[in-house]
Amino acid sequence: MQTYPLQEGEEVLWAGTSQRPRKWFPEYTQMIAITGLVVFLIVLRRHFSGWSLLVGAYVVLFGLLLQRASDRRARDRAMSYLVTSHRIIFVASWPNGTEFRWAWLPYLLLPPRVKADASGVGTISFGGWWSRVQFREKELRGAWAPPVLELRAIADAANVAKLIVQTRHRAATTTYTQAP
Repeated sequence: MQTYPLQEGEEVLWAGTSQRPRKWFPEYTQMIAITGLVVFLIVLRRHFSGWSLLVGAYVVLFGLLLQRASDRRARDRAMSYLVTSHRIIFVASWPNGTEFRWAWLPYLLLPPRVKADASGVGTISFGGWWSRVQFREKELRGAWAPPVLELRAIADAANVAKLIVQTRHRAATTTYTQAP
């Protein structure tokens, strides 16, 4: 049985994990575009003097993007999420232990954004692209760390986002005896 760090008076409203690993990554699209550019340069200028430098840069970029995709898949397999009456808890269950991170609902300043497919499986993120980039620069690092506040590939993402908004409004109007 999994033990979660719930505080007195806190109840779990929703719990879930990633439904499936992502099968198509933006990194692959970038690699296809770079491959097309390399082929175009080779066809356009057969005597391109920096060809070996370009191929070397391509190999390095491919290695970096492949590692990033591998880290994301591992994180998606390990992550589970809890929405409680006071916070969102991110749980990473690795073979060598379980790690917890959380965000207090009253301090979530931005509304959740939902990107879901037709089956309802989707990602809930908080804030726009620029705010997530700024937050990513300030977060603690680690393969298990949730990148920004995202609940990735969860079932029924739209209803979970509504639950978070309702709970956040309720948590903002009530007082909590323990400081976050």
